[in-house]
This record gives sequence, C-alpha cells and structure tokens, in this order.
Amino acid sequence: MESPLKEVMFEYVPTTQEVETLLQQTPNAKINIANMKQACDISQISHLSHYGYCINGIHIEVDICDASEIEPLWSFLELDFLRISFTSDEVLEDDFNGFLTWLENADKLEALALETQPLHQDDGLQLLSIYFAASKQFPVSLFVKNNVDTAAMPSLPALQVLSYANVAMTMNAF
Repeated sequence: MESPLKEVMFEYVPTTQEVETLLQQTPNAKINIANMKQACDISQISHLSHYGYCINGIHIEVDICDASEIEPLWSFLELDFLRISFTSDEVLEDDFNGFLTWLENADKLEALALETQPLHQDDGLQLLSIYFAASKQFPVSLFVKNNVDTAAMPSLPALQVLSYANVAMTMNAF
C-alpha cells in the first residue's frame, strides 16, 4: 500500500542535501516553499530542478520574464501552489507569453497568489488569469492584492478570484 503524501514546509530554500535526506526518510514527501516570507529569484531554486516532481509550492520573483529566467521553471510543472512577484515594467510581450505558456502547462497548479501583478501591460493580470484557469478541469484560486480592480477579470468557470489575505498555501488549506 502506498503511503499518503506528506507536505513538508520550508521557510527557506532547502539545499540539495536537505531534499535528498528528506526524500530518503519520506519518499512521498511534497516540499512546499510557497510560504517563505521573502520571494526568491528563480536562479535560487534551480539547484532543485531534479526534484521538481516533489515540490508542490514555490515563492518566486520574476524580473523581465526572458527565456533564460523562465527556463528553470519548466522543471516545476507539478506545483500546486505558486506565490509570485513581478518586479519589472520592462517585460517584452514575447517574453511574458513564454511565462504564460509555462503557466498553462503547470496543469496541477490550483492556487496562484500575486504579490505584485504584471506591471508591463494593462491586460497582464487578465492574460495571467486566463492562462492560469482556462485549461483546468478543477476550481483554481487566484489571490490578488486588495487594491487590484477585479471587475475586468474574465469570467471563467474554474476561476475564483479572491482578495489577498495573506493566505497560507498548503495542502491542508486547499
């Protein structure tokens, strides 16, 4: 009989050794770093790319969304939770589309919290919500800051838009 999944929360980015030790002790562990206080640059989690299958939550910041910045995310398609900050208003449309393609392919993602929304284009939040929810066959939650106008958000059957209330992104919460 397969043992149930165990979610292990980290308040920092674990080392490769910590992940390997954890997986030896608990083979079905799901590692969640989505609730770290500070977002990390994607390059700070690239050493975990071989363990993307067992990481269910990350907290990242994205600068310009270019291919070299987004490339490591392709190892993390098994995420349930993503907390993200967009830090630049100088993102090229093609680069943002590359991120949206990754988001659409992260087909297990059920909760997305925007610490800061895409700054580079007026419809960035709408595009992000469409790519996040359109292909999902289950309900998904998009958490936005209280000062974000959600009136223009698309009405998608799977999408629930909620005002950000410092939500804990854990298996128990969802």
